[in-house]
Amino acid sequence: MTAPLLRPLRLDDMPAAAALQNAVYAPLYHEPAEILASRVIAAPRLCWGAFVGEALTAYILSHPWPAGSPPPIGLSLPTPPPTDNWFIHDLAIGPQAQGQGLGRALVAAAAAAAREAGLTRGDLVAVQGAWRFWEKLGYAQPSDLPPALQAKVAAYGEDARYMVVNLANPNANQSQY
Repeated sequence: MTAPLLRPLRLDDMPAAAALQNAVYAPLYHEPAEILASRVIAAPRLCWGAFVGEALTAYILSHPWPAGSPPPIGLSLPTPPPTDNWFIHDLAIGPQAQGQGLGRALVAAAAAAAREAGLTRGDLVAVQGAWRFWEKLGYAQPSDLPPALQAKVAAYGEDARYMVVNLANPNANQSQY
């Protein structure tokens, strides 16, 4: 198999990203291409894809967003307010691309761009058991979430877990959101 090419995502990649999202995520997480495109519009350098030829096989959508305030699923992203926090909206690896290290490679590419943009910490909501993957990358679950954040995370599904990372040192256990 040809090694995938990593590059920033473009708006014309969003139909393929939506199809990939639908293939790998439960229906609760399915979003139309227009919703995904709002992430690329907000932060084009923080959204990356892995391509074999013209085929999108994996992607990461991320953007600046205030810590401890994950955006709701299924809504277009407004212009992000000033923040030092990097939010990962979505990481999707197609079935044919799993086991190739693309998740780590895409996170590394987007994290490097986030650091270049001056972002110093990150957060995400892990779903479908993905918290194990994120722990390997230095993400940790804060021990005490405020009720408002607990409610936001609960909207992502019963197995959702809020996780944080220190972008300067991903191996430093960051317990604050």
